[in-house]
Amino acid sequence: MSFQYDVFFSYRHKPLDAELTQKAFNAVESYRLPRRLLARGCENIRRAFRDTEELPVSRILTDTIDQALRSTRCLIVVCSTDTPSSEWIDREVSTFIELGRAEHIYPLLITGDPEHSFPPSLKLVPDILERVMDVRVPGNPVKKMMEKAETELLRVISDVAGCTETELAREHKLRRNRRFAARAAASLAAFAAVAGISLGLMNRAQAYRDVAQTRESASMRILNELTYSLPDHLTNVPGAYSRIAGILERNTEDINAILRLSADADSAEFEAAANYEKLANASAVLGRYEDALEAEDRAVEIFGALADRGVPGSGEALASAFNNRAIFFEASGRYEEAAAAYAEAIARQERAGGDRLTLARMYRGAGSSAISLGRDEEAAASLDACLALLSETGTGTDEALETAVLAHYNYGSLLYRQGRYPEAEEHLRSSCAYCDELLGRTDSLQNQALYVKSAGVLANVLRDTGSFEEADRFYARAIKKAETLALDAENTANQRDLALLYNYSAVNSNTLGDYAHADELYLRSVEIWAALAEKTGTASDRSLYALTLINTGENAFKLQDYAASRRFFEQGLDVYASALDELGDYDRALYQSWLSYYRLVILRDYPGALEASLTALELQPKDIQVKLILGYACLYNGNRDAASAILNAVAALGEGQAEMIRRDLAAQRQAGMDPGFEFALNAP
Repeated sequence: MSFQYDVFFSYRHKPLDAELTQKAFNAVESYRLPRRLLARGCENIRRAFRDTEELPVSRILTDTIDQALRSTRCLIVVCSTDTPSSEWIDREVSTFIELGRAEHIYPLLITGDPEHSFPPSLKLVPDILERVMDVRVPGNPVKKMMEKAETELLRVISDVAGCTETELAREHKLRRNRRFAARAAASLAAFAAVAGISLGLMNRAQAYRDVAQTRESASMRILNELTYSLPDHLTNVPGAYSRIAGILERNTEDINAILRLSADADSAEFEAAANYEKLANASAVLGRYEDALEAEDRAVEIFGALADRGVPGSGEALASAFNNRAIFFEASGRYEEAAAAYAEAIARQERAGGDRLTLARMYRGAGSSAISLGRDEEAAASLDACLALLSETGTGTDEALETAVLAHYNYGSLLYRQGRYPEAEEHLRSSCAYCDELLGRTDSLQNQALYVKSAGVLANVLRDTGSFEEADRFYARAIKKAETLALDAENTANQRDLALLYNYSAVNSNTLGDYAHADELYLRSVEIWAALAEKTGTASDRSLYALTLINTGENAFKLQDYAASRRFFEQGLDVYASALDELGDYDRALYQSWLSYYRLVILRDYPGALEASLTALELQPKDIQVKLILGYACLYNGNRDAASAILNAVAALGEGQAEMIRRDLAAQRQAGMDPGFEFALNAP
């Protein structure tokens, strides 16, 4: 039988499991058989499969995985104490057994033991313990686990290659010994060449120093290229970030070796810190925020030591490192820590008298984290400071344009949720215009992602103000770009952007009464958020997953599928509640507001709905969603004047909001809810 894949990796998207899988995946795909075995007709592994590399998010995952399993020669099951709770992994193993390939299943045991780490189906394979690849190490240091995996994975490689494990292990050991001998010989030759330069001991010593300095200089140039140029070039290649992270992880060892020998320790330490920062960025893109923060903390430590010694430029570099920490905290939903890190970055940048554009970027980040915390006035002050600095520096560079795009996007998003639509639209149109200028210079993946963000929220404003046709055009263009970007399945930011756009567009369909299409879009969004919440585990991803589930429940209510509506509401509220301790007042307010709506339309607990709505209002008194649901709660609690004032104020913001209220009330009447009087809505 001809196979499309040689190896299929089945694993949980937990941090340790995912990292070990990625490294084992790279090791298996890059392994090349010794020439003697190739001459005998043995074959190299051509292609391996793991879902973060191969699955486009817009496809149905079950069908794709089933097809991949059926066209795979060997199955590696990454087994940890988290594995047995995954029904998905158990189904993958069951499918492979049903295909008659049980003898080609190999467990990669990373934590626990077979009894507590194997999925149920794996325990049914009679001789499975004979094929366990055990890479367990106390404390789970990934580097040491991969050192063991180098030998253990030969079991799978020999199966694919068509040779015995014994002969492959023998050839592998011989090849490793030959490489060691070659390195030793090269070192001896280098010393011999140095020794032969002069008969005099002093001359020989001087020559050795010259050679060492030349080699150090060359090594630093090479590492500079790897640290800066290569990762920057690769960022525009979809699926490259895991490779970038691998390159940078290997660089740390080389740079640290040079640090021990370097005559210019300060320069070498700057290189080391820069490499850690690149590694942190790559890890963040992959959704590995703890790894990102660990790498950035190393950079902070190095830059801090340099700053203490008064090394020029180190103070500004330290401020930038704190800014990066803030970005990673914010991306992982740790908004309080992000706000503190941004404040530290701003203080250090101002103390160092550093670049004004960099300071503007820091204020922009501080504004973004304040928005997530629900601190609207603080957010506005930070964004005002950012825009004032940009007016000083101008937007002549790509970096300045990018900062302008994000500052106007953040400001527009803040004003949008307060119902200040004309001001929000102005900022968001500015964001899109700056982004178009940026794309005109460089049509990079990062610049396309910036457009997706701005265009999506601008479309929301246009929808709510009744400009439905223009909103559709922005949604369509943004979704087209987002779907292309999301084909890079390892880039978590791209997955988020697409999930958000599907959700925004679903709200648009919901507002226009096309509930079936809205349901389709919501479910696409739910699928992506579920995968992200599983992969990253962050509070922010869980909250957005929860909101999409709740939106799906609200749409099901309008479809009169009340059982599904209740199920989605309750699942969403449960997920949201699990993340609230890590979130700010904005999310706490939204949770209380949607809890109010659930009590209102599902439980018909009108007093309870009003109580939750008032709690939400205390947390976020300017938020339009909070006001809208409070209006409904007042209506069904007999507070007619308050309901009329609130709902008419929301409807006056735009025809889109008015239409949404009409359809909400119609759906409530269809469900048998009676406000007790005919409500008159004064549309704009």
